[in-house]
Amino acid sequence: MKKLLLVLLLATTVTIVGQNEKRKMKFDTDFTPEQQAILKTKKMALALDLNDSQQSQMLTLNKKWIQEKMTTREAHKSLNKEEMTSDQKFEMMNKALDTKFAHQAEIKKILNKEQYETWKESSRKMYHRLKNKGTRTQGQRKGQKG
Repeated sequence: MKKLLLVLLLATTVTIVGQNEKRKMKFDTDFTPEQQAILKTKKMALALDLNDSQQSQMLTLNKKWIQEKMTTREAHKSLNKEEMTSDQKFEMMNKALDTKFAHQAEIKKILNKEQYETWKESSRKMYHRLKNKGTRTQGQRKGQKG
């Protein structure tokens, strides 16, 4: 009986935690592209101490960037990636990287050198955080090595 109660308690805990994770992920997708761009710009303004002119330019750029991302995401949903040739996959990845280079160049024009370095470092950290998401062991999550 104790084992059954323990299993039930564990299953309930896992279910509740899983539902909370789904809610967190859904929260960001409820916003319109305009709202996403505004929030992203304000976060950048706080992190990089942007002036009004820079905020205006970044808002325009973020609106454009988010719209492009949504369009690309919709186009990718209809693709069957298993049936794509390696050349088609290469073209898709190459186009995505070209877009990122262009976006980075536009940001570099808006920000001063110190702001750009800070943005670059935070982007690098975010990339590594997303890349490593779910691949670490329990010990690594707690700050332990190996």
